[in-house]
Amino acid sequence: MKTKSSAEPLIKQEGQELIFDNLTNPRVVSEFIDILNITLNSNNKNLILNFKNTKAAFPNISVPMAGIIENMIGKGITFEFYYLTEYLKKLSIKSPLRVQENKKLAQKASLDKIWRFDSADDIYLLINSFVDELSQIIVCEKGVLEGFEWSINEVLDNVLQHSSRSYGYVMGQVHPKTKHFVFCVYDTGQGIYNSLLTSSVHKPKNPVEALKLAVKEGVTRDKKIGQGNGLWGLHQIVSENTGILNIISNSASYNLTNNKFKTYDRIPQLPYDNGCIVDFQIDYSKEISISKALGGYEPVNLKMESLEDNIGNINIDLQSKESGVGTRKSGEKIRNELINIYKQTNKNITLDFTGVNIVSSSFADELIGKLVTNFGFYGFNNIFKLKNMNPSVQSIVQRSVAQRMMESFNGKKEDQLDDTSSDSD
Repeated sequence: MKTKSSAEPLIKQEGQELIFDNLTNPRVVSEFIDILNITLNSNNKNLILNFKNTKAAFPNISVPMAGIIENMIGKGITFEFYYLTEYLKKLSIKSPLRVQENKKLAQKASLDKIWRFDSADDIYLLINSFVDELSQIIVCEKGVLEGFEWSINEVLDNVLQHSSRSYGYVMGQVHPKTKHFVFCVYDTGQGIYNSLLTSSVHKPKNPVEALKLAVKEGVTRDKKIGQGNGLWGLHQIVSENTGILNIISNSASYNLTNNKFKTYDRIPQLPYDNGCIVDFQIDYSKEISISKALGGYEPVNLKMESLEDNIGNINIDLQSKESGVGTRKSGEKIRNELINIYKQTNKNITLDFTGVNIVSSSFADELIGKLVTNFGFYGFNNIFKLKNMNPSVQSIVQRSVAQRMMESFNGKKEDQLDDTSSDSD
């Protein structure tokens, strides 16, 4: 089978038709920009985007492409979309989702979608949704969710404050096999180099120097607007996690991998769009010390504080959970959320069943049964308290816990027998 060389184009062009093999290689964005620059100077400004071979899409390609397409439509280029898969439709690569027009969707399923944010209210809603969804579908080590929340807040706010645009684009995605989550933020604004060159005391000589400055503490175009902590803080948190950070702006690129950085110049750009891509990956299986990363600063977790009672314990009202108490999937989401809360706070958690008339056995097993086996019977009783259960709920939970513990005990017993038999050999 013939393999692609590094020089072979990733976008196959046949006249005005562009055929995409994948949306997983960052070089796709550069090739797309090169094609757009030629199209802008041609008589035929119609392009056909063919995704028939596209099997997957990553945020660092999908987000800038969607933003560029929306921007170029305003510059006279028209796009036709062929063979959009159901995943790409859900992604909204054809037309990024406006937050205010899709509030309910944003609150329930914010990941794996390209969002356009136009205000601080949009940012607030999206960040809460990102954190909630991440906490329900994966278990993160201590400091990961807080570090992510602080970082994404700063980066999105930077777009509104410094890009010369009143909007930007963002998408997040979880990669369970590598235990990473990835986010990409993009704007079509003036770019970091122009921002620092024209409106700050810093006068970078070129776009590469501008990116090196941008990740330093205290560098900002205007101290009255911001303190220059955004990209520096993100850089510190990614470094503490040994994650990956890519920043592309104007014609330069900055990459941090394994705590070593590289810079590149001569990145393709559009005449109307200096723009900025901030793409980062965090390993959610690695703990992050936020205090260490941010030089002693420890952000206040207002969400966790809102869950605390007068003596500092965490209270979870199960009746208020939108996912309900009737499915195994709901039990899994709430269990992940509780484990993440405990990892963040190390505080006792009370599960309040007030108003819950009945739960399914699968929900009880997935939530309570698996928490007991995860923490152990003694650990569970030290951390969790169950209150206000009616007799029916109590009976279902007790049966689920007993079955789960028996299954766990039998499994360990079989493992011990296997170990013994292997020793005797």
